[in-house]
Amino acid sequence: MVDKYCKLFIFCLIISIGIYYTFPHHLTTKEYQAILKSIGVTLLLTAGGVFIGTILGFILAFLRMINNTILNFIIDEYIDILRGTPMVVQLLIFAYVIFATLSDNFYAALFALGLNSSAYIAEIVRAGIQSVDKGQMEAGRSMGLSYSQTMRQIILPQAIKNILPSLANEFIALFKETSIVGYISVNDLTSQSKILQAAIYNPTPIIFAAVIYYTLVKIFSVCTKLLERFLHKND
Repeated sequence: MVDKYCKLFIFCLIISIGIYYTFPHHLTTKEYQAILKSIGVTLLLTAGGVFIGTILGFILAFLRMINNTILNFIIDEYIDILRGTPMVVQLLIFAYVIFATLSDNFYAALFALGLNSSAYIAEIVRAGIQSVDKGQMEAGRSMGLSYSQTMRQIILPQAIKNILPSLANEFIALFKETSIVGYISVNDLTSQSKILQAAIYNPTPIIFAAVIYYTLVKIFSVCTKLLERFLHKND
C-alpha cells in the first residue's frame, strides 16, 4: 500500500512540475480553446482507431482460423502491407488518394490509424488464441459445444487474459502515432503545439504537449493494470 502511494506521489509530482514549467502562459482565450480542441481531436482519433482496429483485427484473426489457403494469403498480404509500409505514407495515401474528395482529412487519419492498428491486433489475437492449449477446444467439443460456442465460452476468455498486455501496448502506440496526423493538416495536440511554438518563439508548448501525452499514457496504463488484476482475480 505504501508503495502504491509512493508511486502516485511521484507521478503527481512529475506532472505538477512538468505543467508548472511548461504551461504556455500569456496565450489568448482562442489559443487556449485551440489546445483543448486539439487534445479532443487526439483522443477522438485514438478512440476511433482503437475501435476500428479492434473490430477488424478480431475479424481477421478469426478468419485466419478457418485455414482457407486463398483467404489466409489475402489476409497475410494485407497484414504485411500495413506493417511493412511507413504510417506516414499510409496517411498520405488515405488523405490524397482514397479520401481525396473530402475537404476534412480527419476521417482519412481515422481510417488510416484504424486499419494500420488492425494488422497488429490481428497478429496479437491470433497468437493469443494459439497460446491456449488445444485440449481446451477438444474438451469443449466433447461436451457437445459447437466450434463457435467453444471459441466464445472457453477459448476467448482465456486468450483475452493472455493478449491484454500486448493489446494495451498497441493502444498506447496508436495513441502516440496520432502525433503524425499533422502531415495531412489534421490539427491534433502535436501540430497545435508546433503552431503555438512558432507563434510565441518558445519551445514550452511542445514540451507541454509531451507532458500531456505522458499523463494520458500513464492513466491508461493504470486502468489496464486494474483490468488485468480484475480478470486474473479468480486464477
